[in-house]
Amino acid sequence: MAIFHRFDGYEKKSDEFKVFSGETEIDVLSCTVSAHPLNQVWPGYQRPREQTEQSAYVSLESDGEVTLEITPARPFSDVTVRPLSKNVAPKSDGNKVTVTFTSVGQYSVEFDGKHNILTVFINPEKEFEIDKNSDNVIYFGAGVHKMTETIRPDNGQTVFIDRGAVVCGSIAAESKKNIRVLGYGILDNGYVERGGTGGPISLSHCENVRVEGITVVDSCVWSMHFAGCKNVTVDNIKLIGMWRYNADGCDFTNCENAVIRNSYLRNFDDCIVIKGIRQDTLLPVTNILAENCVIWCDWGRCLEIGAETSAPRMENIKFRNCDLIHGDTVMMDIQHGDRAEIENVSYEDIRVEYRNPHQQPVYQSEHDMKYENPDPGYMPPLFIVETHRTWYAVDDTIGDIRHIRFKDIQIFDSDGRIPYSKVHAEAEGTVIEDVSFENVTLNGKKLETLEEMNVHLGGDVRDIRVKK
Repeated sequence: MAIFHRFDGYEKKSDEFKVFSGETEIDVLSCTVSAHPLNQVWPGYQRPREQTEQSAYVSLESDGEVTLEITPARPFSDVTVRPLSKNVAPKSDGNKVTVTFTSVGQYSVEFDGKHNILTVFINPEKEFEIDKNSDNVIYFGAGVHKMTETIRPDNGQTVFIDRGAVVCGSIAAESKKNIRVLGYGILDNGYVERGGTGGPISLSHCENVRVEGITVVDSCVWSMHFAGCKNVTVDNIKLIGMWRYNADGCDFTNCENAVIRNSYLRNFDDCIVIKGIRQDTLLPVTNILAENCVIWCDWGRCLEIGAETSAPRMENIKFRNCDLIHGDTVMMDIQHGDRAEIENVSYEDIRVEYRNPHQQPVYQSEHDMKYENPDPGYMPPLFIVETHRTWYAVDDTIGDIRHIRFKDIQIFDSDGRIPYSKVHAEAEGTVIEDVSFENVTLNGKKLETLEEMNVHLGGDVRDIRVKK
């Protein structure tokens, strides 16, 4: 029996869709997303609303099959459910759509392209083991809670946002241990201005951290930032409604032993990001895993290492079993411009969906600039591995990149085009060595050579090969 999440009193309701499960009408929520890949370095004012559009989402729990009847307010001719790897086949009568979901996960139901979307979050049925009356629990029950100050959990404390709860504000901690943020409620950062109480979740130099279940909406900066943290688990989080400048997804900077899994990230800026930054330049980046995630990136990079790589080393980083359903800049990326030695990075079982036409990203030169697609034939690169002096670089030297593996990479493109990729040691004196590709396919057809994969090499690159 499914549990449908209701958010009574929450003003952000959508009239773009009617959604039923049997006779039960489901709460449809509204959020603001980017309409076009138009961006600029922080100009001191927030992104104009004219560059955005409204989207909708629903949240529920089920450990079994769920069928939803979806009626959009706008007429439509075509509907697609992503990720394509889930093989969900919608049934349409021309006015409404019936979709059966057979497993937990996050799904994008798209009517005539990417601008009329219902995102469906199907969570596993779960009763979190929480004593809401404990002194170690900061509890938020159903309803809307507008916070005037940042929520700051102490050692051993849990912030619990229960189903039906909306917390408007931010959560932050520094040098704390054994803290958790749990629940099936919403953390809405949209009431926070940049420079105010901060992004939704900002944890610095914390140990033994768990964030699970919540939906995060409308971040004023990075949505989840773990800086210099150890032993971090992020599980089944949903990031949506990210339209503002620098609205990254989940950033691990100078962290050790961190994982994000079973999550959905739709962000304007980069989605899952591994960095080394100047504030923690003496701390390494090691043992980071991102797996079983659904990614939609409206401007930046879907899966990224960099552009800041200031650390003694960055190693043992894995991206595994992820669906990249939309992207406009780069799908997989290593931008290396600082001193770290980057080693042992793998991208495995990654499914990349291309749509046609794409919108080519544009840097905004004037406040009232309107987006015009400079190249309707544009196709975002599949991957870029490069050393070069980035705009964000802080170190005097640039390190090398070694032992990078791409395995079981599936490219889907309706026109059968092959995206551009490159491995380029642009920075003088740097080396990129031992980059391998195994079982890279385009629409099911295996690509046997670097030429077939459209991979371009430059600089001092060594042992770049396709494994047979």
